[in-house]
Amino acid sequence: MKYRDIELYYQQTLDDVGTKIIDLRTTDPISAIRLSFFGTNGATYNKENYLNDVITKIELVDGSDQLLSCSLKELQAIQYRRTKRMPFMRPGESASGASEEQCLILFGRHLWDPEYYMDLTKFRNPQLKITTNIAAVRAAGADGFLTGYLQVSVNLMVIEEGAAEAKGFFMHKNIYGFTSATSGDEHVDMPMDYPYAGLLCRAYVQGADPDYCLTKVKLNCDAGKFIPFDIRVKDLYRVEENDYGVAELRYFIFRKDAEWVHHIITHDPHSVFNPGIPGRIAGTYTAFNGQFKLNLRAHDNTPVAAEELTSVIIRGSCPHATFFIPFGLPEDPLTYFDPKVFGDIDLVLTQDNAGAIDIVLMQLRAYAA
Repeated sequence: MKYRDIELYYQQTLDDVGTKIIDLRTTDPISAIRLSFFGTNGATYNKENYLNDVITKIELVDGSDQLLSCSLKELQAIQYRRTKRMPFMRPGESASGASEEQCLILFGRHLWDPEYYMDLTKFRNPQLKITTNIAAVRAAGADGFLTGYLQVSVNLMVIEEGAAEAKGFFMHKNIYGFTSATSGDEHVDMPMDYPYAGLLCRAYVQGADPDYCLTKVKLNCDAGKFIPFDIRVKDLYRVEENDYGVAELRYFIFRKDAEWVHHIITHDPHSVFNPGIPGRIAGTYTAFNGQFKLNLRAHDNTPVAAEELTSVIIRGSCPHATFFIPFGLPEDPLTYFDPKVFGDIDLVLTQDNAGAIDIVLMQLRAYAA
């Protein structure tokens, strides 16, 4: 086989608020699309304001037909589960500093899958849409992102030779979102069209693991005739390091002593620090659930009272407060969950506290004959 990495766009400017539409016209088999996002900080700093906060939606559409629809957070969390590696992420908080974050959208079972890929010749008007809101966390300016500096590079991972006739591609869609309650079950009517390959759930409240909002998750088919899973959320994410490896974030913070730092590695985070000024000693007072309190001291143990640049590596699991349920063997589509053999499929989420909940379904969609 022969492969190509096509740089379709390099650092194209995105709207501060709005949707960038990019026409996709290639006839070559697309194994994956890599999106690289860039932002520039204001003149003071830009604390806890990630590019994945301001890139609010990424879509691939063909007219009214949605082939992909997720936030950047969701696509990064899916990439971790599908590749067992975190996407490239280098957030930075310092004055006039830069941030870069990526996501890899896989259309096959793996990169360079010769049977499952995106064949744009099957569609009439395929378009990539990127929706942005630079003020999602705080207004653009001195302590946020600079207006006019959001950018994206788009790379197509193309199979030049050796692809078989396309059998289908993997869709990733946010199918449901809500605010959880403090008790009771939330019922989600699930799609009945294409086989399920995976289910991602984001259950977010700052400073908590996903099971703070949702304690159990259950898939109920035909009123209990078949139940593929009925499991505690805590049990799901506790084994993720075995299944997918450790999630890692490299982060350039701009902080002073005793500040709380909130980040995206939700469960059981551990941190290693590299201060930017010689003689500094950095560590944490405490660290848990996607946050830590910074201990930044001079060599004589005096607390550092003004912000300084410190590099930190954070390792753990549950990136973006997510957990994932696979269906079947990733390499064997015949083992995926087929919804068409049932009359009704109900996803039941047991609630415990208020939080932002999003459900993303990964499906294998065959091309029409």
